[in-house]
Order: sequence, then C-alpha cells, then structure tokens
Amino acid sequence: MKRVKITLLCVIIGITALTGLWLLSRYTKYSGTSPSINGRKIAGTVNGEPFFQDDIDIFAMELRAAVAADYGSRYGLTGVGAKFWDTKYGNSTPRQTLNRMAMDRLVRDMVLIQEARRRGIDTPQTYSGMEDERQEWNTPTADIVYGPKQLGPAEYRSYRVSGITGELKTALLKKELVPAESQLREIFAALPEGQKKASFHASGTIFKWEDNTASSAIRGSLSQSLRQGASPAEAARNFQTMSTEDFSFDSEYVSKENPYQQELEAILENAAKGDCVAGPQGLPEIYYVAEKEGGGLLRFEEAPGLAVNKWINSQF
Repeated sequence: MKRVKITLLCVIIGITALTGLWLLSRYTKYSGTSPSINGRKIAGTVNGEPFFQDDIDIFAMELRAAVAADYGSRYGLTGVGAKFWDTKYGNSTPRQTLNRMAMDRLVRDMVLIQEARRRGIDTPQTYSGMEDERQEWNTPTADIVYGPKQLGPAEYRSYRVSGITGELKTALLKKELVPAESQLREIFAALPEGQKKASFHASGTIFKWEDNTASSAIRGSLSQSLRQGASPAEAARNFQTMSTEDFSFDSEYVSKENPYQQELEAILENAAKGDCVAGPQGLPEIYYVAEKEGGGLLRFEEAPGLAVNKWINSQF
C-alpha cells in the first residue's frame, strides 16, 4: 500500500496559550490503493477519522476563484486558460496551492469538530456524516422551516460548522479559556470607538418639500419656529409645498445593506434633542429630533461581552 504520511501541529484553538500544551493532529493522506468504507475510497484520516475526496472538493470549489485571482494578480495573468492549473509559477502550480489550501481548511474543521465532540457538543458522528445530515435537512417536510429549505454541500457545512464553533467557544469560556477581568478590561479599552457605540432611539418629525429650496435655508426657519413653541404642523405652514410625517428610529436595527439608513444613523447619532438636521443623500427633507435616548460610548460594565468575544476569537 502506497501512502504519504504527514504529521501536523494544529494550533486550532487557544487551549495551548493557557496550558502550554499543543494539540497534535495526526493527518494521513492516502494515494494509490487505499481502504474504503461502503465502497467509497478513503482519501485520508485526521486523528484516525476518515475523510473522502468529495470532502476536500467542497473546499476546493469554494477556494478556486480566490486562488485564480491571486495568481493572476501576482503574475500579471490576463486570463485562466486550460493549462493554467498545472503550470508552475514560482515554487508551485495553482492546483497544488488549491489542494493545499483545501486540505488545510478540511483538517482545521475536522479537528475543531473533534474537539467539540470531545466536550459533548452535538456534532456529526463522523465528518463525512454531514452529508447524511444535509440530505435529511433537504428532505421535504410539512413542518415550518426557519431559514433556507435546501442547502448545498458547501452551504450546509458552513452552517453546521459555524454553529459547532459557537458552542465550542462557549464551552471553552466556561472552563479552559476563562479570561481574567483585568485582561477583558484591557481588551475593551483597546477596541475601536466604533465598536463601543451604544445604540440609540430617536423620534420626531420629518419635514419634506417638493421645490428646490436648499435645506440650509429652510432649517433655520423651522428651528426658530419650533423653539418659539410652534408645533411641527404649524411650522410647516410657512412653506407652501411642505408636508410632515412622524418618524421613529432605532440604531440597533439599521440594515448594513441600506445606505440611506446608515447615513441617517450617522446624522441622528450626532444630533441632540430639539435639533433640526438635514436628511441623508441630499434629499429635500429635514429631521426634527423631538426625543432621543441612548447613544454615546459604552462602558466596560455595560458591554463586557464585546471584550469576551474579542478574547475568544483571538484564541481560535
């Protein structure tokens, strides 16, 4: 039996940082004649657990475009022809790089799942068993399904491993990776201010008009009327084409895919109660902030989880 045997030191999770021990992952990749399970040839094992070529192929398909783009950028390639994958650039071919990266991702996921399984976290009985889980997930059902009803191999692997990773992090934080409060405070202090912003709620009135009058000219007049005790409806009567509507804004629910909401969040974040501010994107509208709660920067005591998340993510 011809086979290539490689021993890797896998620093998958930061237990090593606290205990001084290294997780030794024994990885064997078979070539030529190899054992099989239910007629499927084993491509290799990680800590004795088998994997198959289609397990590797899932990662290779995900990484294929990125590898091609990287080689194109580094070597000034204008296109990817039939010979691209087996042409040597520098010390390796793109196919060798792709296979190595796919194998690294596979080994990492397998060791991560093995560590989770060792702690009693729900995982597939074997890594390749994820395909059986996926088939069951994709089976039509009359039950209400939250999320996509059909998932491909790559999508299901990502979904499943993400969930297992979250549970493993929680388990590690309870026992092996318990940070000291002094460490967390130091991490929190070093976080960018953008990550420590407190959510806020603002409400009031939007003034809208139809002509081309600049908002700066209108804002001053509206502000003066409102300060003198006029209601929003009364202040709007000074302008022929102006209408009003109520607004209620929660920064916690701003969509990252909505540029208008993102710009409005920045505007209202810097506004105080009683302010009139121009709306986003140069539109003919002014926001009158009648009420505002929250905002500012969070203190450590208000959001220690920000530091905890940073800590555990740094250990992976």
